[in-house]
Amino acid sequence: MISDIGRLLGPARVLEDEPARLSSARDSWPQALGWTQEELRGRMPAAVLKPRDDGGVSAVLAWAAAEGFSVVPRGAGSGVLGAAVPQGPKTVVLDLSGLTERFEIDARPGRPAVVCGAGMLGSDLEARLQGRGWSLMHFPQSMEDSSAGGWIATDSFGQFSTRYGGVKDQALWVKAALPDGGWRTEEAAPHLGAEGTLGVITEVALRVRQAARSRKFHAFRFKTLGSALDFAAGTMARPVAPSVLRLYCPTDAFFNGLRRGRGTGTASSTWMEAAQSLMLRRTRLLYALSPLVGRHWIAIVIYEEEPGFEGNAPARTAAGASIGEGPALRWWERRYHLDRERLERVFQRGCFADTLDLWAPWAKLAELHRAVLSALRPHAFAFSHLSHFDHRGACLYVTLAGSGAQDHAEAWSSAMDAAVRTGGSVNHHHGVGLAKLPWLQWARDADWRASWRAEKTRRDPKGMLNPGKLCQ
Repeated sequence: MISDIGRLLGPARVLEDEPARLSSARDSWPQALGWTQEELRGRMPAAVLKPRDDGGVSAVLAWAAAEGFSVVPRGAGSGVLGAAVPQGPKTVVLDLSGLTERFEIDARPGRPAVVCGAGMLGSDLEARLQGRGWSLMHFPQSMEDSSAGGWIATDSFGQFSTRYGGVKDQALWVKAALPDGGWRTEEAAPHLGAEGTLGVITEVALRVRQAARSRKFHAFRFKTLGSALDFAAGTMARPVAPSVLRLYCPTDAFFNGLRRGRGTGTASSTWMEAAQSLMLRRTRLLYALSPLVGRHWIAIVIYEEEPGFEGNAPARTAAGASIGEGPALRWWERRYHLDRERLERVFQRGCFADTLDLWAPWAKLAELHRAVLSALRPHAFAFSHLSHFDHRGACLYVTLAGSGAQDHAEAWSSAMDAAVRTGGSVNHHHGVGLAKLPWLQWARDADWRASWRAEKTRRDPKGMLNPGKLCQ
């Protein structure tokens, strides 16, 4: 049966060897990084299919429908919640990383946009735009290893969302293939956060802007989260919001190198990583030592002097609160830094490192922070920052690390439950995947779930696309 699709796509685009299938048995979900080879083999797809154009995508869907295969669309594989993990033995992975040829700028006044292939990586797309004097508005931390189609599928937010909103505010339309062989060029709304369950996105149209000419960097320090949040509220009340507004707890500021513009460094060695793993088995000691890294919250604020925008400044602060531009510059230089290979080695040593993207309205941000960090303390060493501010609230982004699969699972569950109790959302921009499925009703609201079910019934009644995800 697999040979039939091989004749249509070409043998080089149908991968049945074990290494290729193993690499597509998981995405970048941290819990999956700890899976054994046996566990990975239990998730392996029957094949990995790599079409290079729309015709190839159509061929795969028609073949899968005829042969009874499920299809898991996969972009760059950088999702951190298991949304691209195959479910069931009769499944193929549809690797869309080859859909990169389409690139067209529509420079019409009032609504300039770029149309690109869904498989194009964010960094490649931005480089091509910059070469023509344009720029995206969407800059996730995974910019260098996430795709335009993946941004839609997860309903992504980027680091500049305080000014420009999430991808839902920037996506004009998508082109998607349906399981019945049809095609739709439509608004992105049905596909936002749908994780490849309603169609296979092959093209995306995104708003763009003229490339920034210069930037202003600011950093401030505060003794408490409350005073930092007051500053953030004042900054958001200014006539023009900053592109970037982030509040780092003392420990997160230390690990991100924001104190006096100096970093903790990125040097790695077998000895150093072994020492870190040893410390992760002693989280009580880490908590005891954490006051030594500092006691101030750090705020970084960045404005871009784009054509059409005036120079701006953050809210007024008390004397001595400003600490110059160094920490913000340091953040800017490292804003995409992520060492996935090093993260895998953490799990190989029996430890874990993970992140949570939670959300709450302004009035509950401090409560969410207290509840979640307290819930994590028995199970993991945790620290946090707040980002993606808008008029409604902000994202609480928590990093947690420790040792042992049981503590990892209990840490995750405890944090999710704490977020629910405080009235927050367990999702902001990572999506749902498998990791958040037990908390789906607190990740996607009732209206979203009802709309998804109606669209799923209409577009994919047999459940061929990415089964086992979302409301299935």
